[in-house]
Amino acid sequence: MDRAAQCCLAWLNPEAEWLPTGGYEVAHDTGRWWDAMLRYEAATGVRLPEREEQAMMKNLRALTGNPAALLMNCAGLPIPAEKIKVNPHNLRETMLAYTALVRYRKSDWAATQGHTLLEAIESVLEPDGQMNYPKLATVAGGPLTADPLMIQRAPAGEWFNATATTGRAIEAIVWFHEATEDALAWKLAQRLAETHLRQTIDLSGEVRAELRDPGHVGHTHSYCGTLRGLLLFGLASGEQRYVDAVAATYRRGLWGSAISHSGWTPHDQGKSRFHGPEGDPVGEHASCGDIAQIALWLALRAGQTDLLDDVERLVRARLLPSQMKDEKRPRNNGAWGVYAHPFGFGAILDVFAAVLHSLADLQQQIITTTAAGAVSVNLHFDAETPAVKVASRRGGKATLVVTLKQRRDLRIRVPAWVSRDSVQLRIGERPTAASWDGAYLVLSDKELPDQAAVTLEHDLPAHQTVEEMPVSHRKFQLQWRGDDVVSCDPKVPIYG
Repeated sequence: MDRAAQCCLAWLNPEAEWLPTGGYEVAHDTGRWWDAMLRYEAATGVRLPEREEQAMMKNLRALTGNPAALLMNCAGLPIPAEKIKVNPHNLRETMLAYTALVRYRKSDWAATQGHTLLEAIESVLEPDGQMNYPKLATVAGGPLTADPLMIQRAPAGEWFNATATTGRAIEAIVWFHEATEDALAWKLAQRLAETHLRQTIDLSGEVRAELRDPGHVGHTHSYCGTLRGLLLFGLASGEQRYVDAVAATYRRGLWGSAISHSGWTPHDQGKSRFHGPEGDPVGEHASCGDIAQIALWLALRAGQTDLLDDVERLVRARLLPSQMKDEKRPRNNGAWGVYAHPFGFGAILDVFAAVLHSLADLQQQIITTTAAGAVSVNLHFDAETPAVKVASRRGGKATLVVTLKQRRDLRIRVPAWVSRDSVQLRIGERPTAASWDGAYLVLSDKELPDQAAVTLEHDLPAHQTVEEMPVSHRKFQLQWRGDDVVSCDPKVPIYG
């Protein structure tokens, strides 16, 4: 995360008023930047540099200084005139930026701006849940984007796809409501959730046939963002049908359609607009982070803890090895992005800011506290809180050392792929047994001395998988130890 945050800073261009230039869109990327950097700050305690924060606040105010309060490239900044467009893709990024500023900077300005954007959204929604995009452009006061992904329309009452606009925005609107208790935010979140449960979800769990149609323009990251929003709305509202719908889609529809076992995710959904040299869709890393987060929320907030195995695998097998390491090029060092090779690297701000967002969330959920006060170690990564420190090592076997700073009951998750016969547990140097509660080993505080160091060791069983690309039918044979990929045949960039 530290390198990704430094990469976010490196993308600010001092020759263009510290705008994030060279990516998808300056306005869009500004929202991504604020959300990622403030989440990173909250997860690590590393404060934003004052110069960059002040410059980006000035830029944010300029880019949202329109009647809709929507992030939009505008005159008055060093942005080419032909790139000044009203882009409804930015609904989510704008609300994410406002939410982060309310939550982490207690910004009244951001709360007011967020409410203004909510009013604009409400004013251009039609009875069937479609957005009137030309009307949004009129409200915002600029020309509408011509990108077909962002302005899809259908006759009233017919099926439509708005995952790239209102669907992906649900998540941010739910979070804005949590941060502000804005009643309009909840009203809109409910309305949009109802719309997208009807339009985006196939209750069988399969990805809707209309979205998979090779003639339909879609976007995997926006689809995953819509699932995120539906799940968060279901968890916040207590309406189980939303949670069940996303869980079914996660378990039945996503794997093999939107993501491979190792974490390859195609940029496009349906029509393939962007291809690699072999004809396969280009990949992008943001959707891998999305799917890891969906699994995390289903596991820790909906009791489906088996999905934590997916979270760890996606981080270890895809996100960590595919992060760029290039100290000579600060705009690449720490990045993820869009990639042509199925196991390749990429660097573009909107993608790596999205991955940083996901990793910041994961980092804060490695260690949690149960309702009864027990410390729960959910993921085998390094982490530290006032109550506990966790250190993970991988070699011939896996070793997890949990050092309790406060005497508490302790729960340690063990991945399902681990042979239980290989599990060894020690308190200090003393071997001990523990009871099992599902996937978790459980130790009572009565068994643990002050400042206890509990060591878990287990095997890393070897296995093999084969991934086949959808167009070229190239096959990649992956050798695994536990949830780490140790080699690939043929050799690929991210695994050396």
